[in-house]
Amino acid sequence: MPALTFPELVAEPHYTLGTHPDLVERLWDELGKALPEDCRAVFFGGPALVHPGTGIVFGFAGGTHTYALRLPDVERAAAIALGATRIKHYPGAPSLDLAAIGEAWVFCGWYRGEDAWVRAAYDLAGRG
Repeated sequence: MPALTFPELVAEPHYTLGTHPDLVERLWDELGKALPEDCRAVFFGGPALVHPGTGIVFGFAGGTHTYALRLPDVERAAAIALGATRIKHYPGAPSLDLAAIGEAWVFCGWYRGEDAWVRAAYDLAGRG
């Protein structure tokens, strides 16, 4: 699979990207509805949100419990205040620290306000 492709080019993308279908649905179908254009992409084999104008990834999902957004300062602070984290701990596996990919990233978890956060993430990605 190429580094970047699109859902319509992948057979059954909700089930074949190594990510729980509920997470794919959350990222692409639920949060994606808050965006002014289709940002669904498959980035290095996993579901992602990529700004069509800049090519910047601003959301991704993986595994059975993980999805994250790249947020501006205000929304990131609000997310963390609601319980979002920057480090995900997995039983029997290494933790994933989002500091490795950037300070703007937070792990989400069906928090109130995520539809507004994903729009803010899109706007931030659009600025380059």
